[in-house]
Amino acid sequence: MSNNLIIMKKGFVFFLSLVSIIILNGCSDTMGNPDDIYVDESIDVTYSKGNANAKVIVTQFGEYQCQFCSKFAMEILPMIQEDYIEPGKILFIFKDFPLPNKENSQKASEATYCAGDQGEEKYWEMHIKLSENFDALEVENLYSYAEELGLETNAFKTCLDNGKYKNLVLRNRQQGIRLDVNNNPTLIINNEKLVGLQPYENIVKVIDTHLKE
Repeated sequence: MSNNLIIMKKGFVFFLSLVSIIILNGCSDTMGNPDDIYVDESIDVTYSKGNANAKVIVTQFGEYQCQFCSKFAMEILPMIQEDYIEPGKILFIFKDFPLPNKENSQKASEATYCAGDQGEEKYWEMHIKLSENFDALEVENLYSYAEELGLETNAFKTCLDNGKYKNLVLRNRQQGIRLDVNNNPTLIINNEKLVGLQPYENIVKVIDTHLKE
């Protein structure tokens, strides 16, 4: 399925008014709104998991150089996958929100899309690999992870070194800023926002509420 079409079809549901903000642990950012960022149509991609027609969309804003995002990816997301994504109850979307004070955060996000050039499953494999190694994301490490995942390393390096997906990552961040996202991770579940690393039961409560609407 085309992830671009999913996003267009859903019409950015998460841009509706945001309520019920619950702040727990998170990596924070206080930057202002950047100028509009152009992304060429040929690289305008959004990766997602689940049911494209689901009435509940869970959008995570996050970044890779963040221990709380790592815990979400390694501990919470697998439970969401089993309980909601695989049964087709929700659509899960990841949006990059690299923080300017994290020197490796931007390039790490770009690396996931460079991996995705070689197959959508490689995007998610890199997503998990970087989450596992949130404290070791220097560019040389990114090259190594690509090799470990069986990627064609020359193509990956060319993509990463040329900044092919720089603007896409920056635009994702811009979208978060417009939604008043300033902590990683942040979940937007339809029109409801959960900020910081939430206990799974908190997430379940919100998802189930929207599923019943």
